[in-house]
Amino acid sequence: MTPTTTQTDNTVNNGDIVAGSKTEVHNYIRKSKLSTLFDRLQREFGQGNTISDISDNLQKFSANRDTIGLHQKLIDGGKAHILEDAIWLKQEYCKKLTRFQFYEPAQEIHAFLLGLVLEKFRNTISPLIRLGASELDISRAISFEVIEPIVKVIQEEGCNDVMGLSSTDIEGMIYFLTGMCHIKWTKQ
Repeated sequence: MTPTTTQTDNTVNNGDIVAGSKTEVHNYIRKSKLSTLFDRLQREFGQGNTISDISDNLQKFSANRDTIGLHQKLIDGGKAHILEDAIWLKQEYCKKLTRFQFYEPAQEIHAFLLGLVLEKFRNTISPLIRLGASELDISRAISFEVIEPIVKVIQEEGCNDVMGLSSTDIEGMIYFLTGMCHIKWTKQ
């Protein structure tokens, strides 16, 4: 129902007196799924609302797809020299995942971001590896095509990021997914 505007002498109820034209702009902010999840997580974390189960969405990334771990995957891909850093990055990410794993919105955020990392790796980095791109080109692509855009999404949509996700965590996701055998570093 639209309110009616009435005027009696110099008094106006429910409206404005306008001489000429009037433009009203209403900006409605529609929250994205990710920003809504970050808001929910902030509330639930503050209230200590935890759950006991791991969601199917997160579980699919946490289950090993084969028995070859991070160490062997990197050696097979000629990346033994980054093993120490990769293990540290994976551990840093796992600490954050473990700390927030029993908050439902955090599980959905992690599953969403792991899905983004996996998709970007498969469609951007894996083709470079198969083509025999230089290590420098692969490293740049990981930084500019995988990590940086995801960090930007978090910064723009996750302003209530109680987990404090950073580029270190996003890079750690790559090695987490490698260890769970979702990502391969070989040309095959």
